[in-house]
Amino acid sequence: MSQQSPRRRFGGEQLFIWYLATAAAAAVVGVVAGGVGLLVLSALRIGCRPTGGDVLPGGELQCPDGTGKVLPALVFAGLGCVVVLAVAAELLSRRGDASTVARVARHGLWLAAWVVALPGLAWVSVVSTSAATRQAFWGVVVGVCAAIAFVAIPLVTSYVRPAYATVVLAACLAVPATAVLVGLWLPLLVPLALPVTAIWLVALWLSRAAHRISVTAAASQVSGP
Repeated sequence: MSQQSPRRRFGGEQLFIWYLATAAAAAVVGVVAGGVGLLVLSALRIGCRPTGGDVLPGGELQCPDGTGKVLPALVFAGLGCVVVLAVAAELLSRRGDASTVARVARHGLWLAAWVVALPGLAWVSVVSTSAATRQAFWGVVVGVCAAIAFVAIPLVTSYVRPAYATVVLAACLAVPATAVLVGLWLPLLVPLALPVTAIWLVALWLSRAAHRISVTAAASQVSGP
């Protein structure tokens, strides 16, 4: 009977290399998936509209390079990155010990927070330098701060109340997942909601895996000689 390879604790340098390899693979797969998706959308003429506004047989179509193609292509790229993240999480859960898997899950919560914070702060910076009214500027600031505060809830809970982190993360996950599901009506939210949903799903799965590994290790110590 083949024995399972022993789990080991990953140090900071090893995790850094693991993250770099995962990011590089996700970037390559994401670019390829986005490019293939854009080619498919162009071949199928998805996002094209009739020139005169009426659908006529054999009528000329305008195919602008806008949200009709760019956003679906970004979704394809995001799905490619999600596949890479899922594979990396699965490999790590098979090799790392409970503390390593739990630490990577918390790093995922940090990553989700930065995924929302960086575009939000960039949006505030752009609005502040534009000719937007003061009311519009403060509206953007309030919206960005609310989004950052929401995505930080699971992260803060993991430090303050670690026992409730999984439950809080599962509850918060319903919001970005719903935004992805209703992306037909809210397409501009999909490129942001999709990575947050994927990262939170991976973090939730890793948190559960860390708990399972810890329970298994404790049971093996009790039943051992």
